[in-house]
Amino acid sequence: MMNYKKLKLFTLSFLISIAFSCKHKQFKVPVSETGTKINIHRFENDLFTIQPDSIPLALPELQDKYGNFLTVFGFVTNIGNPSDETYSYFLQSFVSNKTNADVYQIIKKDFADMTDIEIKLNSGFQHYKYYFPKKHIPEIYTFISGFNNSIVIDTNILAIGLDRYLGPKCKYYKELGIPQYLTIKMVKEKIPTDCMYAWGRTEFNLKDSKNAKISDNVLNNIIYEGKLKYFIKAMMPEEPEELIMGFTSEQLAWCEENESEMWTYLIENKLLYSTDYLKIRKLTGDAPFTTFFPKGSPGQAAIWLGYRIVSKYMENTPQESLPELMKNTDYQNILHLSKYNPN
Repeated sequence: MMNYKKLKLFTLSFLISIAFSCKHKQFKVPVSETGTKINIHRFENDLFTIQPDSIPLALPELQDKYGNFLTVFGFVTNIGNPSDETYSYFLQSFVSNKTNADVYQIIKKDFADMTDIEIKLNSGFQHYKYYFPKKHIPEIYTFISGFNNSIVIDTNILAIGLDRYLGPKCKYYKELGIPQYLTIKMVKEKIPTDCMYAWGRTEFNLKDSKNAKISDNVLNNIIYEGKLKYFIKAMMPEEPEELIMGFTSEQLAWCEENESEMWTYLIENKLLYSTDYLKIRKLTGDAPFTTFFPKGSPGQAAIWLGYRIVSKYMENTPQESLPELMKNTDYQNILHLSKYNPN
């Protein structure tokens, strides 16, 4: 039976674009030598082309083809485990559900060709293998999640809930009450960077076992998230940075114009070292705007500051490799060596 404690669920829709100067950290590396090849397995196509009445007979073939992913799918959609006697019945109900069937028709049209996404993911994981040669590369699946999750991570599995990427005009999002600040990010263009963010967040924790006593404060969180944005940039150097952070061009311009004021506010109000969970959440969580900053700010504007700190740190420490950065949990020292001062 699968260990669900390892399962990571993400409802993503965030990402940036700054004029990033890469003076000595060269992101364009010889990735073709890694031999990495990504193929996307289209589970929703196989599932929804089966007549509902035929699902009990088709289930063994699905199990042979999709293995552990079928267990992940059952968990995400609350269908259960494939070994359960009720699994095929609930799977029939899932396929027969009118909303799910209608959503599949939309996906069938909008995601008929996923070549561009596959190419970007292939490039991303080629970069990943170049920088982290001992790490494993996941099998990638697409599926309909019942609007539950954007990205699902499990051992050797990265799964994309395509129903979370149907665009801001999708009528189901409005019916579900998903706010506009999220739906504007629920577009297919976000899939590659969302995948790399989810994978990076799973592989590189905020705290590691050697540093379990590290204080969980605002500074640690914004630098940790900044490292993940830097990681995405290294994996996908050709992707626009507005896709890496999830800001509109106007939101990015606001951050650039107000960088000094944001940083000064955090310092003067003694927020950097606050361990208050609600304050951390308000500064780093997705929202219409960032609490403590003016309403013109984007949600997660404080993470942009973290990204700027990490970028400066990597400029000032040419000896530090990307793997070393991702393992580095001395966030105070990262700030110190970055010599970050937007004033």
